[in-house]
Amino acid sequence: MTDQTDAPIHPAERMAALINYGLMAAAPFTLGLLAPVALIIAYLRRGRADPITRTHYRQQIRNFWGDLMVLAVGLVCGWGALAAGFGAALEAVGVRMPGEYSAVHVGIGAIVLAVLWGLFWIWGILGLVLGSIFGAMRLASGRPASKTRGP
Repeated sequence: MTDQTDAPIHPAERMAALINYGLMAAAPFTLGLLAPVALIIAYLRRGRADPITRTHYRQQIRNFWGDLMVLAVGLVCGWGALAAGFGAALEAVGVRMPGEYSAVHVGIGAIVLAVLWGLFWIWGILGLVLGSIFGAMRLASGRPASKTRGP
C-alpha cells in the first residue's frame, strides 16, 4: 500500500486546486458569489485528482458546507436581532406589544443577537479565508489537506 505523501502530484491538478483555494479566499469580497463556483469545481475535479490533491478538494468541500452552516446560524441571529430591535423601538415609542414585553428586555435580546450575528459571520468568513490560505500552503508544499488518520 502506498502512502499518500509518496504519490506524485500532477502539476495541472495542483494548479487547479490552488486556483480553487484562491476563489474560496476571494469569495467574501464578492458577496460569496465565488464560493459556489469553487464548490462545483471541487466536486467535478475530485474524482480524477491524484490522492494528495483529492484530499484538498475534499477539504474545500467540507470548508464550504461548514462555513455555510455557520453563516446560516449567523443569519438567523441577525434576523432575530432585527425583529427584537423593531419590537424594542415600537415599545419605546409607545406602541403596546401583546403580552408582557419590556423594551429593555427586548432591547437586550436584540443586542445579544446582534453580537452573536457578528461573531458567527466573523467566524464563517475567517474560516473560509484562513482555511483557504492554510490549505493552499499545504498543497504548495505537497502535503495532504490534513493529517491522515490510520487505516
